[in-house]
Amino acid sequence: MPKFARFAALFLSAAVALGAHAADLRPIKDPAQIRSVFPAAAKLRVLNVWATWCVPCVAEMPDLRVIDETFGSEVAITGVSLDDMIPGTEREKVVAFLDKQKIAFTNIYYTGNADDLGELLDFDGEIPITIVYDARGKEVWRHRGRLNREETIAQLRDLLRRK
Repeated sequence: MPKFARFAALFLSAAVALGAHAADLRPIKDPAQIRSVFPAAAKLRVLNVWATWCVPCVAEMPDLRVIDETFGSEVAITGVSLDDMIPGTEREKVVAFLDKQKIAFTNIYYTGNADDLGELLDFDGEIPITIVYDARGKEVWRHRGRLNREETIAQLRDLLRRK
């Protein structure tokens, strides 16, 4: 076996053993397309607007991972990264952050106009903000600021019971 092939095989087996994955970060410019990334089967759709330069956003990312793992397919989480708003920020920085945090849920690298996003989501730009929609797209809960893991899980369970 050539040296490169051995290296590639070793690297791939190490990556699999460590559970490495590439973050699902999709570029979107039109804010109206954001809701289309949610799976149709999800009973609740959680939209979290965040950025790597936002301290409370970074702090709540492990909580979002746990929330995602807690509910499985009943609750779909999608993050919307606003990192592109800062000149010079590259998409790869966001991918690396998501990989380091072991985030499995879909994220959007938003490249559109911030005012258009704010108008669509009815928010003033203060992040993090988390908005929960039912399966029909109706907003059922909103939280500004850093999430509390236990309170959010309880809120989502309550919303699921109402379905």
